[in-house]
Amino acid sequence: MLLSAQELRFGVETQDAYLNEAFLFQIQVDSEHQATAPRLPAFPGFRVVPQAPQHSRSSQVSIVNGRRTQSVTVSSTFNYLLTPLRLGKLNIPVVEVLVNGQVKRTQAIAITVREPEKLEGIVLQVELSKSEAYIGEPLMLTWRWYIDRQIYNYNFDLPVLQQPEFSFPDYVPQINPARQRQYQRISNQQGAELIALQSNVRFQGKNCSVLVFERPFIALQAGDYNLPESSLICEIEDQRASRQQQQQNRRRSPFDDFDSFFSGSRRATRRLNVVAEPLRLRVKALPSAGQPSNFSGIVGECSLVVSAEPREVNVGDPIVLSLLLSGPPYLEHIKLPPLESLPALAAGFKVSGLEPGIVQEGGKLFQCTLRANGAEVSQIPALEIPYFNSEKGAYDFARSQPIPIKVLPLRSLSLQDALGSGGVSELPAARELQLSEVGIAHNYEPAALLAAGNQTASAWLGSPVTLAWLLLPPGVWALLGAAALWSRRRQANPRARLAARAAAKALATLRRLQPEKAGALEELFELLQSYLRERLQLEPGIVTYSDLHNILSARGLPEEAYLGFKKILAECEAGRFAGTATSSLPDLQEQLRRAIKELEGAL
Repeated sequence: MLLSAQELRFGVETQDAYLNEAFLFQIQVDSEHQATAPRLPAFPGFRVVPQAPQHSRSSQVSIVNGRRTQSVTVSSTFNYLLTPLRLGKLNIPVVEVLVNGQVKRTQAIAITVREPEKLEGIVLQVELSKSEAYIGEPLMLTWRWYIDRQIYNYNFDLPVLQQPEFSFPDYVPQINPARQRQYQRISNQQGAELIALQSNVRFQGKNCSVLVFERPFIALQAGDYNLPESSLICEIEDQRASRQQQQQNRRRSPFDDFDSFFSGSRRATRRLNVVAEPLRLRVKALPSAGQPSNFSGIVGECSLVVSAEPREVNVGDPIVLSLLLSGPPYLEHIKLPPLESLPALAAGFKVSGLEPGIVQEGGKLFQCTLRANGAEVSQIPALEIPYFNSEKGAYDFARSQPIPIKVLPLRSLSLQDALGSGGVSELPAARELQLSEVGIAHNYEPAALLAAGNQTASAWLGSPVTLAWLLLPPGVWALLGAAALWSRRRQANPRARLAARAAAKALATLRRLQPEKAGALEELFELLQSYLRERLQLEPGIVTYSDLHNILSARGLPEEAYLGFKKILAECEAGRFAGTATSSLPDLQEQLRRAIKELEGAL
């Protein structure tokens, strides 16, 4: 069904939908200025996932009676993926859209939802490391997506990552260089940085692939939680032969007049909404019984190693105390209690300047300054940092070893100390003054006296030799400064240098690629992935078209600038999953060459 007006057009990809299979609802607005996305009402019976809007600009010039007139039209396309959640008759409600300062309305659209065929080869599972935990205790969420067929596109919806009751520490999985080509970024609505590892496994009696990714989180509030469902929308090939022609007609007819990504020939696919089983989590408050007065919120078994430098000082001299706390897996949020709250330390030292700490391999390093109160101090005592042991359900202490030090007393400075050990007798004896008839000139040679009379300040400054000596040092410093600045800029962002050379490197490698060689498609895929990672300065992992679209659309690039990569990535993925590509390798080489040049021109 398609309805249109001069300024507003809207439609659906199909009115005959299937349960849990997403279809497109599209609104197009033509106006003088870029339109804002409409505020959607409730869509009963649907899950609604907004897609990135698309904007294009056109201008028209007319000359009437010698008068030149130019009009500008901005076309804005708003796409929404709708997933039916129940069978029967559903309605897409009226949507209000602001067009050139006036409110325009779409019309309600009736949708018939049918029971789809059952698919057992595409399964999403979510697992919690523990179903019961304490506030502040690190947990791990793990997703497993099992796939037994080719996937053309996908996008996850993981609303749990936006729950305000949880904190999500920064996390990058350990990358195995030997399996680098098996990693890929997970496209998701929340924009989270997720990297999955792809493996081949046996699942439900069949050989399939599985994508596994995870994210740690920490509960901030006590309570019983029903974690929001994790889901994904993916495109698979439509193998329902009896309905294939009907599917193709439904895909073409609603948008024949639309300039959208559904135009043109494409493989018959169907969108599938895959939902994981919901999870429950119980978060318990930390017990108040037995809680130390200086407890700073550390949860998880800890160990503490303390060092000090220097160990021989005078009373009041600074001692740098380093404390390395290790044990909990995620340490960014951990802080120490005030060290002056430790009685054993406060009795012999003044404590100042406790730093927030730096996470490094093996733990989190804290530093502060100690000053001994007196010469009787002989050691830095053993320190005790309280923590809550979530496995035992009780409070405990991370204890360090005492550190022996030597503190020297202060002594007053005497006149003898100031004069030296030899005393007054070693001072040079006074000389007898001698009177000279020539006065102060007695101290100069006659030739020097004559030469001095001929020099003036202006003559000295006007000398080329003098000017050269005056200008040489600042010139040298300026050259050294410019060289240092150039070197720092060059070393500050090595990825930027790689990005600048990425296109030339990729095109040169592409020219050397031999299509008839075995494994040439894999080389082309690796070349494409290397170019995208270097040009866009990305972490290791497979770059999908969804990743590319999200990154470049966020930078303001129109999809036309990078649309050429969509088919190339799909063909390469077909070769990886299905073992063959539909296009010849020379054709893919030429398509990739044009796609790289178009993207470079836009960037």
